[in-house]
Amino acid sequence: MTDVINFINQNQQTVIILISVVLFVFFIWNVYLSYNLRKIKKRTRSFFASSEAKDLEEIIYKQIKKTNEVDAENKKLNEDNERIKENASKCIQKVGVVRFNPFGDVGGNQSFAIALLDKYLNGVIILSLYSRDDVKVYSKQVIEGKSEYTLSKEEEEAIKIADDR
Repeated sequence: MTDVINFINQNQQTVIILISVVLFVFFIWNVYLSYNLRKIKKRTRSFFASSEAKDLEEIIYKQIKKTNEVDAENKKLNEDNERIKENASKCIQKVGVVRFNPFGDVGGNQSFAIALLDKYLNGVIILSLYSRDDVKVYSKQVIEGKSEYTLSKEEEEAIKIADDR
C-alpha cells in the first residue's frame, strides 16, 4: 500500500490528468446514456399513451386476443363464403332464349323457348307456342343439359345458348 502512495506522490500531475481523463470519459458516457434514456422514455410514453394497458405484457396479451378474434372472424367469413358459393352454383346462372315461328303462315316470331339453368346445366326449359287461336306453354326438366323428354331444335338451341354464356 505504501508503494502506491509513494507512486502517487511522485507522479501527482500524471495521476490527476489520468483521473481527469477518466472522469471526462465517464461524463460523456453519462450524457450519451441520459440522451438515449430520454428517447426511450419518450417512445414508451407515446406507446402506452394510446393504450389503457399499464405494461408491455398487457399490451401484447391484448394484441394476441385481438388477433385470435380476427382469426376466428376470418374463419367464419371463409365458411360463409364457401356456403354462398355453393348456393350460388345452384341458382339460375345461364339463360338462353330462342324466338321462332312454329307455323310459317301465321304472324311473326311470337313463340319462344327459354332455358333457365344453373352452373351444372340443371334447370327447366319453358316452351311457348303461339297460334291465332291460343297459346300453349310447356315445361321440361333439364339435368346436365339433357331432358328425359324429346327436345325440339329450338329447345336444344336455347340450352346451347345458355351453356355458351
